[in-house]
Amino acid sequence: MRKSKLTRKQKEHIAAYLFILPSFLGIAVFYIVPYIICFTKSLYVGDTFVGIENYIQLFQNNTFLLALKNTGIFTVTAIPLLMVISFLIALFLNSFNKISSFFRSALLIPVVVPIASLICVWQLVFDDYGAINGLLNSLGFNTVEFFNSEWSMVMIVFIYVWKYCGFCVILFTAGIANVSQSLYESARLDGAKAHQLVTKITIPMIAPTTFFVFLMELIYSFKIFREVFALFGDYPNTNVYFLQNFINNNYYNLNYPRLSAASIVLSLFIIIVLFIFFCFERKHSYS
Repeated sequence: MRKSKLTRKQKEHIAAYLFILPSFLGIAVFYIVPYIICFTKSLYVGDTFVGIENYIQLFQNNTFLLALKNTGIFTVTAIPLLMVISFLIALFLNSFNKISSFFRSALLIPVVVPIASLICVWQLVFDDYGAINGLLNSLGFNTVEFFNSEWSMVMIVFIYVWKYCGFCVILFTAGIANVSQSLYESARLDGAKAHQLVTKITIPMIAPTTFFVFLMELIYSFKIFREVFALFGDYPNTNVYFLQNFINNNYYNLNYPRLSAASIVLSLFIIIVLFIFFCFERKHSYS
């Protein structure tokens, strides 16, 4: 009885699966399995199965609700602000090709500078006796306590936008450069204005780029915990107490059920936001 030989397409599929197998194993070991363990721990207190009791107690915890509120405020404020500013800068640089490469390189500097160095700079800038308050005092304004007032959220948003603006500009510039010039030429012949070229052609055509930028910035927004922790320590003021602070503090307190439940809630929050934006991108994309 003759053995059946694999077709060329089947061999290519097997080779492809073998190439992605190491990556899949890494994802399974370091992401999927820990997530399952985390979800399982969120349903127990010690060795006792309590179901969703940990989640109920979590949403009755005022500290968690405060962290959830602050995280939501930061996300819906910082990410759109960053994307709008980056897009406008990318549009500007796209009009000046000769100088755009220099400015793109300059805008990337905050991304590559170590966090510790940046924190020293921001402490000098936002301190009660720092550069900004020195300028305000010279103009006759009172000192602003950036580290102990509602201005602390503004400071964190500013740091986030400043740090990742250059990265977003690079992505938006690449997306705009890939838009066919024939579309702009046809629109100009039809009498389209500059703002109409942007709203009717540029923005819809770079929808995949916009989605990717949003995805990356959502991930980076949760990394802002490093700056918050370095500036404020374990327990920042109530205006910048984020979910990551809550999770970190419960880790130090060895409260693993609450830690696990909060981690699951945080991951679901990210998934829901991504799903909403993904549906929006699919609906408005021309590609």
